[in-house]
Amino acid sequence: MEARFEAYSEPEDVPIATANPLVDGVHRTVGELVFRLPGRDHEYRLHAEEEKLGALTVTFHDETNGDSTDEWRKVSTARPRPDGSVILDFNRAINYPSAFTPYGTCPMPVKNNSLDVRIEAGEKQPNA
Repeated sequence: MEARFEAYSEPEDVPIATANPLVDGVHRTVGELVFRLPGRDHEYRLHAEEEKLGALTVTFHDETNGDSTDEWRKVSTARPRPDGSVILDFNRAINYPSAFTPYGTCPMPVKNNSLDVRIEAGEKQPNA
């Protein structure tokens, strides 16, 4: 699906928890991916981090977490086009290493990166 990237004027560092309760983390939010899901009447806005070459990554919760998927996942996009548009493909959602080992210190999603819908696409829960 197509999403719109709305960049912040300056990145914001947001404190987050990680898979290890003894390790704090920071999410460097560079902007938000804004999109609509089929059958939903509201916009979703997910905080994004910038990766190499301008690609974006979003760590998110959805209604499948703890059921058919791990507690949270991430999905990446290519660098936004000049008009700010990106393709957000949840088929490419993957687990963090903490899904496979209790020693992971992977970042949890920022508070507002939760979708009130089941995202059945992407990597499923290991050992399910």
